Parts: sequence; structure tokens; C-alpha cells
Amino acid sequence: MKKLLLVFLVLVFLALLAAGAGILLSDRAPRLGGATVVTLRLAQPLPDYAPTPDVPFLGIDRDYSLASIYRGLVAAREDDNVEGLSLYIQNARFGLGKAQELRDLLLSFKDQEKFVDCYLETAGEGTNGTLSYYLAAACDHLALAPAGHLNLLGLYADSPFFRGTLDKLKIEPFFARTGPYKSAAETYTEYEHSAAAEEALGEVLDDIYEQIVSAIAVGRGLEPATVRELIDRAPLTAEEALTAGLVDELAYPDEFESRIDELAGGRSRLTTLREYDSGAPFGGTRRVAVVFAQGTIIRGRGGVDPWTQQRYLGSEALQELLRDLAERPEIVAVVLRIDSPGGSALASDLMLREIESLAAHKPIVVSMSDVAASGGYYIAAKAARIITQPATITGSIGVTGGKLMTRRFQQELLGISHDTLLRGANADFYSSLEGFSPAQLARFEGLMADVYTTFLGHVADGRSMTPEDVDAVAGGRIWTGRRAVELGLADELGGLDAALAAARQVAGADDLSALAIDYFPRPPTLWDLLYRRSRPLLSARQLNLEEILEPHTPQLLELPPGLARLARPF
Repeated sequence: MKKLLLVFLVLVFLALLAAGAGILLSDRAPRLGGATVVTLRLAQPLPDYAPTPDVPFLGIDRDYSLASIYRGLVAAREDDNVEGLSLYIQNARFGLGKAQELRDLLLSFKDQEKFVDCYLETAGEGTNGTLSYYLAAACDHLALAPAGHLNLLGLYADSPFFRGTLDKLKIEPFFARTGPYKSAAETYTEYEHSAAAEEALGEVLDDIYEQIVSAIAVGRGLEPATVRELIDRAPLTAEEALTAGLVDELAYPDEFESRIDELAGGRSRLTTLREYDSGAPFGGTRRVAVVFAQGTIIRGRGGVDPWTQQRYLGSEALQELLRDLAERPEIVAVVLRIDSPGGSALASDLMLREIESLAAHKPIVVSMSDVAASGGYYIAAKAARIITQPATITGSIGVTGGKLMTRRFQQELLGISHDTLLRGANADFYSSLEGFSPAQLARFEGLMADVYTTFLGHVADGRSMTPEDVDAVAGGRIWTGRRAVELGLADELGGLDAALAAARQVAGADDLSALAIDYFPRPPTLWDLLYRRSRPLLSARQLNLEEILEPHTPQLLELPPGLARLARPF
């Protein structure tokens, strides 16, 4: 038994040693010499940042994230040995903000006189392929599989409404909101969009649709009217797409690869972006920290739900990270990269307090990803500069909350009766058995108004506006990033390139390229993977019948479901 334990400990030690050496070598390894064509395949969901260790020795390999792709492509576009990029789009499972970030990177390759060729097996197989094609249209040359389809269908935003279901279940919804456009709770209270919600959602769809049409028209050398007509004709066969000028050739993957080899003169090394990327810049005494704030905002540590893979941004974890950055003398500026629909108002306020504390010592620039709305905008409001993609979903400056009243459901359908005893006039304030009394309702709406007033004040301070000016563009209304810049809620359009340039400038760097970039939070160590206790969010607690029937209230909701899906994969 002791021998087995000793062997096990030795194996663990060797694995740790090998993994550590591999990580150190990967951070210091020189890039491949000689003529190179970098290849990238997009097939998996693409988070902004996936802080997982790359430990090939143990069979643990890191999926691509936008952060890793950005780092690799920026290095490749500046590398004289890299002749071009071969992009294979199998699935585009991310939002429009990330798609625009990737398009900017592809266009920057072309600015360096490097070719960018793309291959599509199909643009959507039994689904909407608009996002895949939108990205591919930025390439120099676009090939489509002969049996593929081009499902350039446009935008589709559907919101389910559960009021009819709640009626059948004898559950009565009550939600309050600040402003007519804060419409997330309408999925419970209404049978269809309110006029205000339809107006706001319609304007966002119109803006994004125009951005997509315009980008495709420029990329393919077509008139916008022609692109709209082709969208209305879709789905298109491969032959129809070729005839319309939406693709350059019909080819199988091996034929596409042969063309890449010919473009490179038959002498280039094909290497994946993962093999090419040598990790974060090593060395240097002055650095810019890129902090990724991803997911629904909650109090506590945050994390990723193991079942749904939904991400949660915890106030406690972000506060600790920002305090650590404040104490690091080598960090001269911070880029806060936000991809969040909001969440807890209290957690958002706690985060903003820590952001303000850090900003007193080091400049903070915000970079918005797919969505930075409600609480996601709350934590951005006081940055030195806010930079957003044109299609980022932002704004939603407002508050909503309420509860589902379940007494009739429990009593009439389940046969559950309640005999309630109270001590205190408002002891049942958050009970979901009954609605609010008139006095309680006034108090609840006052609490909502207080949070809204605080929200307006933070935005007004951060954006050098009056609360009245902020209120005119708030009321819970969502905006695209392009409209946010026009309204003064953001400073300029762009992605990580623009945000890093702004951070370096506000840091007073004479040589902007001299500052290295660090990503945070840091990936867990192998020790963490082996020994730390897993902290799944939903699976860690046992839900009982009482919690299901009597949920904690008020429920804080953010983006309407149709819009939330629009900001995510098509």
C-alpha cells in the first residue's frame, strides 16, 4: 500500500514538473521561423476569455477564446514571416460584438498586405447562417463547399411570453420597473411586447441589420440594395451564391488547402494559431492589464455553471482582483473588457466602488464586447474612456424587480394550504404567496426608484452629463454601441486594439508598443485543478420544494429574452 502511494506521489510530482516546464517553455518559445501561413478553425462557442491552463502533457488543451485569438493574430499580423491567414468557419457561435472584433482583426491583416482566405462548409446547416457569412465576407477570397447552403436569412429575435402559462397555473405575476423601456419582466406580465419594448427592439434590429448589410456590401463589392434582395431570396444554394457574387469559388476542403499552398508559393509552413501563439509577451517592466468581466452579475465568487455553461461575474472575485492590480507597480493601466447583461444592482455597485478606487491610482478604459447593458453598463460608467463595437448591446439604464404570487397555484392545483403567522407589519414583504399591500407597494416602488436615481447619478458623474440628460436616454432603453456613441454613453467605436491604444495613451507611454499585456483573472494552476474544491453554482445546492414554490424575491431581470439571444449566437 505504501509503495502504491509512493508511486502515485512520484507520478503526480512528475506531472506537475512536466506541466510547469511546458507552461514556462510555451511562454518563452520563439515563434516558428520561415514563411508561415497561420490557420484558424472556428467551431466551438467563443467566450471573451477562458482562463484555463493549457497542459497538453495531461491531455488538457485550452479551447480558443477571443482573448487567445486576439493575442495570436496581433502577433501574426506584425510578423514578417507570416504570409497570410487561412480561416475555416465551421460554426460562428458567438455574438455580433465578437464578430466585429474578429472582422477588425481580419481587415488589419489585409492592411499589412497579408492574404486572408476563408472556407465555409455551409453558412448555417438547418439554421440561420447570417453571422457566419457576415464574418466570412471580410476575407479576400471566400470558398463554399459545393453541397453547402448560404442561409443569409437576416435577423430573427423571438421573445417567449409566459403570461398565458402562468394564468393556467393560477400564478399571478407582479413586477415594477423604472421607465417604460425596462421590458425584461414583460415575459411574465404580458402576452406580447409592449409598444415601448417593440419600439426599442425594432430600432436595435434596424441598426444592426444596416450594419450587416453595409459590411457585406463593402466586403463583396455589391450595392446594399442588392445585398438586401439576396437576403430576402435566401436560403441560397452554393451555385446561386456563386452566381450572385457572394462567394468566389465552390471547393472541397482539400482544394481550398491546395489553393492556400499555391498562394504561399508552395514553400510555406501551415501552422495552427494555437501552435503559432507563444503566449503573453514575456519581459518588460510596464504592463497593461486586460481584465475580463464576463457573465451575469452576482454577489460572491462567480464562476461557470457546470450544466448550462452560463457564466457569472462575482463581485467578491472582481473586487479582490482589482485590489491586487492596484498594488502592482508594473501595471500602469487597466482595460476592463465587459461582456455582461447585468444582474444584481448591489453587486454592480460594489464592483463600481472598487473600480473607482483603482481609477484613483491607474487609468481604466472599458472595452465592450457582445453586451454591456444594465449592470454591465453600470460598472463601465466611470471609466476614463468607453470603447464599444457598433453592434454591442448596451444601455438598459433602469431597474426591474418583482415576484410571482403562488398561493392559488399551491392551494387550488397542488392542495397545499398555508397558515401564516407574522410578527412585524412587513414580515411578508418578500413572500411570494401574496401581492403587496398598498403601503408595501409604495415602499417597493420607492426602493426601485432609489436604485434608479443612484444609477443615473453614477452615469451622470462618469459621462459629464446631468441626471436629466441621462434620464432622457435611459428609462431602461437598450441601444447599439453605435447609437451609444452618438448619445454620449460611450466615447468611440472599436475593439481591443482601440482600447489598448487608449490605455497606453492615458498611461503616458512614449512607446505604445513597449507595454506588455497581461490577461486577468490568471488561469488556475495545475495544483488548483488537482486539489481545489470545485465550486459549481447550481449543482452545489439541493433545491427543495419550498424553494421552488416560494422563490426569493424580488427577481432582478435584465435584457428581454429576444434581445439577449440576439446578443448571443444566431
